[in-house]
Amino acid sequence: MKKKSKKVFALDIGTRSIVGLLLEDNGQGVHIKEMVSKEHDDRAMLDGQIHNIPKVSTLLYKVKKEMETKLGFKLKKAAVAAAGRALKTIKTAFYLDVNNQIQIKHEDVLNLELKAAQNAQALLLTEQNNDQTNEYYCVGYSITKYFLDNTHIGNLIGQKGSQVGLEIVAAFLPKVVVDSLQVVLTENGLELANITLEPIAAINAILPPSMRKLNLALVDIGAGTSDIAISYDGAITGYGMVPIAGDEITEALCEKFLLDFNDGELLKRKLYLSMEEELSFSDILGIEHSLKGLDIVKDISDTIKMLAEKISAEIISLNINPPQAVILIGGGSLTPLIVDYIADSLGLSKQRVAVQRASSIKDIIDLPQEFQGPEIITPIGIGLTAMKHLTLGFIPVQVNNYGINLLNLGKNTVLDALLAAGIDTGKVYGKPGLAITVEVNGKIKTFPGSQGQKAIIRVNGAAAALDTQLQPRSKIEYIKAQDGSPGKGWARDLLGQPNWIEVDGKKKYLTFEIIINGKNQSSEVEIKDGDKIFIREITQIGELFELWGLEDFIKECKLSLIINEIKKEITLYPFKISRNGIPLSLFENVKPQDKIILEKNSENNYSVSEIMDKYLVMQKEEKTQLSVTVNEQLVSLSTISYQIVINGLAASLTDRVECGDVLEITYKFNKSPILVDVFPQINFLKNPPLGKSNLEIVLNGQEAEYTSILKEGDNISLIWK
Repeated sequence: MKKKSKKVFALDIGTRSIVGLLLEDNGQGVHIKEMVSKEHDDRAMLDGQIHNIPKVSTLLYKVKKEMETKLGFKLKKAAVAAAGRALKTIKTAFYLDVNNQIQIKHEDVLNLELKAAQNAQALLLTEQNNDQTNEYYCVGYSITKYFLDNTHIGNLIGQKGSQVGLEIVAAFLPKVVVDSLQVVLTENGLELANITLEPIAAINAILPPSMRKLNLALVDIGAGTSDIAISYDGAITGYGMVPIAGDEITEALCEKFLLDFNDGELLKRKLYLSMEEELSFSDILGIEHSLKGLDIVKDISDTIKMLAEKISAEIISLNINPPQAVILIGGGSLTPLIVDYIADSLGLSKQRVAVQRASSIKDIIDLPQEFQGPEIITPIGIGLTAMKHLTLGFIPVQVNNYGINLLNLGKNTVLDALLAAGIDTGKVYGKPGLAITVEVNGKIKTFPGSQGQKAIIRVNGAAAALDTQLQPRSKIEYIKAQDGSPGKGWARDLLGQPNWIEVDGKKKYLTFEIIINGKNQSSEVEIKDGDKIFIREITQIGELFELWGLEDFIKECKLSLIINEIKKEITLYPFKISRNGIPLSLFENVKPQDKIILEKNSENNYSVSEIMDKYLVMQKEEKTQLSVTVNEQLVSLSTISYQIVINGLAASLTDRVECGDVLEITYKFNKSPILVDVFPQINFLKNPPLGKSNLEIVLNGQEAEYTSILKEGDNISLIWK
């Protein structure tokens, strides 16, 4: 049985004309069965956008009628394309923090893509000063890069990290563009079978996926606009538009040679094929002109150069750098010198900028000679795109009983439907609960909130996911996600395992001091976001005794101490503490598992010399001793003079003080010792030996007396004679 051929009626509703063609795939290849092209009488369309629906509808009727007459059957469906100018593209990067202990799953990546696409839509609305999310269709997006912890990575699935991100190019189409096309088709009894975008149609025709690995710029120079698409690394990474094209060249001819627009358009079309020939034409005054094509082009070369420079500037804006090559299509690509000027502007060789003809489309066989120009590429691309199901046709679906027409992206998913319905991403995936962050001893500590619960998604009553594929009239139900609860924490959560020491054979645990925002708090207090917390393990033995209720053992003994007329109250401790057999003061810190022994001091008093040793502070520069030699023996003499009074009575260094006493000490430095001061410091016979009665005193070789003043290093000789 002979296989039935597949036919597609494609319409290119452009600024200058409407082109209709019928493509047929009979199993041996795609043929163009018939083609009709008719120009608008006036400016019913501007820059690819329908401005006068009745006039465009009337012209389409003529094209359709002539096609049906030639074909011998009625046309019921049409594939169309929206102008590249109508396409809005947003390039943005988007990042999410994730749990670095959990592997990234496929649904996590889908969620990231959804959030990125919705972020791109929000950026678009900001640019357009619009807050109506349903004014634009998201017609697709391309992921250009994935990131893991700020590092470019090929695939996120299965990875672990703290932050994931992606760079996305999202494309949007205003609803008014699609709506106006639908109205024109409906008025002519045609059903909108498929819709694509003009630059996408052109790319599908002449840039197979294998070529998209190259960094290429495709420029469709039409009548009102020059549409641009950039390919790189297997993807279409950007779309752009310059709002001038072939009409700008026509108007330059009209201004230079006083022509009406139609005559200027006719002259422009002759130039490409007649550069070396004489061209004759009449201006609006009836004056005949006969000029060589090269001379005419020279007169409008500034306009051609301006168009080339604007196209080149937009290419650089989209691609950052010059591409590897530029492919020109559309009727405006036949403009003389345009190739040379674009090559010069981009710094490319002229061999890297080329006009592509429809004859180069590999999918079309036996292309008639009259259909081989670059202006036919986009109409053919519209048909081929529809034939290969690479279009943006509509399928009806419901989201929570709300009907929407979803642009058919080939494999439509729940994610696409949620995007089209304007669902807030926060309703798809629950947000993690807010963490509370506190400062503990100068370091940041975080108490994370609980994880949010993702939304429940069903398609036709069955459990589904974001990547579940949809069929026409699918019914999608989603139940709002639940956000996680905020983080919580108590002071006890910040404490480490308590240490212990042994006191008189009993285990005692060390405790913690907790200060929150300058106030002492217990371990059971709930902490709050932003708290500044200081935690100290108490290890000073005196503090621990107070906390443990041992203050009676270390009852203080207070007395008044006056030193050189300066009075202070001092505290003495009538007890002894030892740690691991070594004396320990109340001001020292213990270590875990120390063994502490307590011993009461029964005397409950202290000598003056003990108090002076502790509280009489000497300055480093003050000299307190003087050294001399007596009978070849080194002797140290004090240079400080003391006057000691206890409770108003004179006292000595060996006297003892008790709790409540007033001890007054007056001292001065730089006392000059005299010779007699050495006797208490040496072992010398106070009484003369038998047979001797006189003591000979010699100081540095000279006779001296008991009152002779001594200096550092003096040599003294004492001899009984």
